[in-house]
Amino acid sequence: MSLTEWQTWAPFVDALRRSAPPGTDVSEFAGTVGGGAWDGSYLDDGDADARRAHYREAAREAARTGGRGPKAELDDALRAIADLSPDAGQTVRVVAGPRPADDVVELVDLPPSVVSGPVTPVLEAVLEPGALPARYRETISPPPDGAPAASADPDAVTRLITDRMPDAAGAEAAEIDEAEAALPDGARLPDEVRALYAAAGSGNLSLAAEQGGFGGFEIVPLRGSFLREAFLPAARFSTWTADAGTSAPADPAGRVQAAIGSPLWFPVGTDGAGNVFAADLAPASNGHVGQVVLLDHEQRAGAVYRAESLTALLVGQGSGSGDVGPEGSGRAGAGRAGSGPTADGPDRADRSEDEEAGPGSSSDPEFLNLDPAAWAERLDAGTVPPGLKAAGFVPDRAQPPALPEAITVANRLLELHGQALIEVTRLTRPEGDRSGAAESEESSDKQDRPRRKGLLGRLFDR
Repeated sequence: MSLTEWQTWAPFVDALRRSAPPGTDVSEFAGTVGGGAWDGSYLDDGDADARRAHYREAAREAARTGGRGPKAELDDALRAIADLSPDAGQTVRVVAGPRPADDVVELVDLPPSVVSGPVTPVLEAVLEPGALPARYRETISPPPDGAPAASADPDAVTRLITDRMPDAAGAEAAEIDEAEAALPDGARLPDEVRALYAAAGSGNLSLAAEQGGFGGFEIVPLRGSFLREAFLPAARFSTWTADAGTSAPADPAGRVQAAIGSPLWFPVGTDGAGNVFAADLAPASNGHVGQVVLLDHEQRAGAVYRAESLTALLVGQGSGSGDVGPEGSGRAGAGRAGSGPTADGPDRADRSEDEEAGPGSSSDPEFLNLDPAAWAERLDAGTVPPGLKAAGFVPDRAQPPALPEAITVANRLLELHGQALIEVTRLTRPEGDRSGAAESEESSDKQDRPRRKGLLGRLFDR
């Protein structure tokens, strides 16, 4: 059997009907099945909470009697379907209607421009391929007259590596030069960083963390490490819905420029927990070229000051050597002025702070997150913003829209921007199979339940 045959889905459709709360007319599952797993949400007569309450009661009864849980039959059916598509998940909408003739399975093929989310298979549509929010396109530049801190001492770094890592092999000079040549804006690697890699191209630099001192790090190789790109803006981006309003935190001491991420935060070490120590090649006005910043994997933007130089961090010299906690509280020194962030034109300060954050925040926003009805109104009226780069369809996670409605407006927006459309393959129960399903339904406790009117048309988009 294949995913395009009704027989594949029939056990799940029947289980969906049988597992519904008493009195339910129409039950729906929308989610993804395949790749050995499944995930999705359930609606019973449009209510997401009814099944949860029903399951809690059924689970207590199963625990009391030793029976199977309320989701067991559903999971068995979904597991069998998932095994038919081991390599990829299939977006699907399954409806068990009031009669077997109303049962339907819709296989939804999403183009690359449509993004799924935790609450709906159609979370947003990216209308400009590869587009990122404005703050993710901002760049920082090296200060034209920047200088390292007085504590920066390449020879001290070399001595420390030689002492702590006597068997380490240094990187070739050509490899260090290659890493420097890849930096934007003609930035140069600080002498301390060159000294570090000349002494050890990789390996664990373990220091005696006495009296709360710095304990060392694993050196990030110049080539082949995913950490070299893990904190760049594109890597930190997830979805427009989650990140359109993200901004970088400001350093209250004015040492680190506010940015989502930058290739000028050059990774040199990692703590082994996903966090990176980087040499900052584009410090803010009170910082120094080559100061060390922390890139925290749990933060979606920005860098945190750690020390005024690599020497200060590793050897414990200089005015910034005490700033090895994550917040870094001392002033780094006189410093030099750096360039502010830019993105395709004016400085961020010249734009509305909420330009990309949500609906109504700009006359020509890049992103709006509206429910399908609001999108339909804009499409009908011709008021979709011309500069729109992405469109969200779930302004309220607690109340995600019906999948057919989201697909309809998503396709209208995609067509307006010349993008590939969402395709839906509709499967219905064969006529010869409807009598058996009807008999099964009549044998259940649903045969006398009251009908709820008005929902069927919305669910089936009629």
